[in-house]
Amino acid sequence: MLSLNIIKAFDQVLHIRLLHMLKMRKTSSYIIKWACSFLKNRKTLLIFNKQTSTMCKINADISQESFISSILFLFFHISLIEKCKALRIKIKVLNFVNDINILAYDKFIKEIYKTLSKIYDICAKWVWTHDATFASEKYEFTHFTRKLRKFNMMTSIQIESLMIKSKSDVQVLKIQLNMKLQWNAYLWQIEVSHVTRMFALNHLKVFTWKIIFTKARQVYSAVMRSKIAFKASVWHQRDKEKKLSNKKCRLETLQNQTLCHVAKVFKRVSIETLEIEMYISSLHVHLNMLQNKVTLHSWVNDRT
Repeated sequence: MLSLNIIKAFDQVLHIRLLHMLKMRKTSSYIIKWACSFLKNRKTLLIFNKQTSTMCKINADISQESFISSILFLFFHISLIEKCKALRIKIKVLNFVNDINILAYDKFIKEIYKTLSKIYDICAKWVWTHDATFASEKYEFTHFTRKLRKFNMMTSIQIESLMIKSKSDVQVLKIQLNMKLQWNAYLWQIEVSHVTRMFALNHLKVFTWKIIFTKARQVYSAVMRSKIAFKASVWHQRDKEKKLSNKKCRLETLQNQTLCHVAKVFKRVSIETLEIEMYISSLHVHLNMLQNKVTLHSWVNDRT
């Protein structure tokens, strides 16, 4: 799999291309006019101490990091995704805003290299014709297989003058994936980030607001547990709990540590007792609930 990253701010030349693509997509004229007003002739004013300044013109380009630019960028690079998919070769394209991941699959590594090279040539041509830029320092490359001994997993790929080495794990849409398509790297990422969140919760609880027990429980439910169960619908499978018990136990350990910290009890207290006393559902029930929501949402979309 090859991960590419496009960088480009919306300047005065690029916004003309974007408006043209919106028209080609038969977008509503109201949205096109709004996007046009957003991309050029932008003005602002300052209000301070009940005093309002005069209207000032903004000459700076619009950053691609803004939320509205991210939405508009989806229209800008949709033609690239369509060109890749129109080739009818063994690839899958995953994209979100400026992050493009190309997955090529075959029985032979040489064929995969040829496919990725062909796709990259198309991407490079699109970048040149659309006045965009590839962030070459953000290129990532990895292999996915369950049979590590059958293939040389350390082989690299050369793109133009760059030699990109294979990584043991990569991040795809904030999900950490390793070569075996297992979830060890992803769980390790959650455990590392959980330490920072625990530190922030401790400061919030003791030094900042001195929040009471109910508020600390609310912070855990709304913030920390949502991070623990992030994208649970992807990896959580209720029908195969024996195979996933190790992963679920690692996450339950994080929940147990946090509940002990919030309730100020000894670590030997069972997690079932803590969940009952704090009115917190078990992690297994919470993951099932999240998966049910995703299933119901998919079913409704299929019906409509």
